[in-house]
Amino acid sequence: MSGSKDELSDFESEGLFNLLGYYKNHCREQHEKTAAEYFDSLVEKAGVDIEKNRETNRLLREKQGRAKKIGSRIAKRTAVKVLLVIVALVCGFVAGAQVAAMSKNGADLVPVLVAIGGVGLCVLFFFLFSRMIPKTRVLKQEKAGLEGEIAELSREVLAQMEPLNRLFTPEICPVLFKKTLPYINLDRIFDSKRLDFFVRNFGLDEARDEDIDRSTLFVKSGDIKGNPFFICTDLVHEMGTKVYTGSITIHWTTRRYSDGKWHTEHHTQVLTASVEKPCPYYSKETYLVYGNEAAPDLIFSRRDSDAERMSERQIEKYVDRRIKKLKKQSEKSVSKGEGITVLGNSEFEVLFGATDRNNEVQFRLLFTPLAQKQLLELMKDKEVGYGDDFGYVKYKKLNFIYPNHLNRFQLDIDAKYFHGHDIDEVKRRFVEYNSEYFKQLYFSFAPVLAIPLYQQQQPHEFIYKELYESFASFYEHEYVANNLGESFFAHPKSATPSILKTDVVSSDGKSDTVRVTALGYHTEKRVDYVQKMGGDGKLHTIPVEWLEYIPVTNERNIAVFLPEEVEEPSTYTEKIRQLVESLKESKGWKNINEKDVFRVGNFLACLIRE
Repeated sequence: MSGSKDELSDFESEGLFNLLGYYKNHCREQHEKTAAEYFDSLVEKAGVDIEKNRETNRLLREKQGRAKKIGSRIAKRTAVKVLLVIVALVCGFVAGAQVAAMSKNGADLVPVLVAIGGVGLCVLFFFLFSRMIPKTRVLKQEKAGLEGEIAELSREVLAQMEPLNRLFTPEICPVLFKKTLPYINLDRIFDSKRLDFFVRNFGLDEARDEDIDRSTLFVKSGDIKGNPFFICTDLVHEMGTKVYTGSITIHWTTRRYSDGKWHTEHHTQVLTASVEKPCPYYSKETYLVYGNEAAPDLIFSRRDSDAERMSERQIEKYVDRRIKKLKKQSEKSVSKGEGITVLGNSEFEVLFGATDRNNEVQFRLLFTPLAQKQLLELMKDKEVGYGDDFGYVKYKKLNFIYPNHLNRFQLDIDAKYFHGHDIDEVKRRFVEYNSEYFKQLYFSFAPVLAIPLYQQQQPHEFIYKELYESFASFYEHEYVANNLGESFFAHPKSATPSILKTDVVSSDGKSDTVRVTALGYHTEKRVDYVQKMGGDGKLHTIPVEWLEYIPVTNERNIAVFLPEEVEEPSTYTEKIRQLVESLKESKGWKNINEKDVFRVGNFLACLIRE
């Protein structure tokens, strides 16, 4: 059975010593099988008649194909009819012109024949046109009948799949991940206890919730043998500059004497000016934060080397060139009592590139020969994973991994992504997404899983506080707010994306009332006037239009709840009704209704309307 103790011990005895091979030879196929079996169990639970759905979809596709062919025939006939009308009109015009000419100049054989031919062609084209109309009408009636049958079949297949579609929930992907790789535990939510553990035991910056330049779009926390982690996608704001340009065209004349005459020459010049003004920029960043007490003083950073894009020969040349420079730098710095001591494994030293490390002893304890071997395999891999696409920053007890592949994948896919009317297509999409989900996470964790000391180190006992300000962490609050929709919180005049920040108003059990502050910018058109010398020897004023970004804020409250895990997703309908009634009674929020309650991941969130 997936997720058994045997599989856990298999990963500890095999996977941790061969991460690449374990994924290739075990996890990839196993997770695909796990996802397929889970899907089949959902189908059985939903009571979907597979063969009936396939037959109904076959009929649907057949009728859609017929309707498409008939539509194509109708389109061709319509084009021919238009062409016939145009030709008939042209022939009629030519014939009419000839008849008119004949009446004035007397009859001639050629004009007479042209007139007769034109009239004949007109009659023929209109005859063909009239014959095509009934046939086209029959085709349109047939197509309309097919469209009615298609609509009925579409409703039928959707009704067949509705019980299954309702069973897809946001929890499925993490649940399946844990079935295949129970060594990594994924939390249901990132709660305040987990965040407190990060802050007090591992030194995570608790001021992160006050950072107005970041807002959480997605977060998933958990632990590896007690060592905590979270994966986060942030909307990142930074203030930069933008160059605006403006131009004017000037004209002037000059007089030149030549060949005994005065000549007037006209000149034109385009004068261009630019101004640089502040401008906000927004981007998304996905990263993994992992806490471990091993090598607690070590600090270093590294960027991806793109080793997977190089051949072995190219890597050799690159390493040879770089290692000589590193050794010279090392010799100079060591003589002064500072700097690094180059590792014996030149390939790892160059490709991993953590040359700004501050503690040589702890670095070598962390990156043993086995760790070096596994990391090199991961970085040079061209087929199984993503190669060296990760940045890595270690700051004492915290490890920050920046896998580029996560920036191209949506981890918090909406459950509606799996909805469909064709059971075979839905299963294919379900299995493919979950297989990719597992691969994305596996190779995000791989850089820390490759380090043996991290797998041997478990955190010391931690004493949690008796009371926390909120049940869920601010990461989850921001995630919920962003997924409810920025438009609900943004200032009416905001012309840019908004950074959403949260503050806890109150907390009660597994529910938090949160104030959401939206930080955006209103824009105003401005004009700067820049003087520039023209070719006419005069100063000219050039208007340069630019946008001033003026900060604007807006606040609204939401309530965030964590309902108990339920077997049937339909139970959420009843939970929403109960939640609304409870809020009206306990909080006195009379204006809310069921339309104000939304499901976001594992949470229910209520928009509090003033």
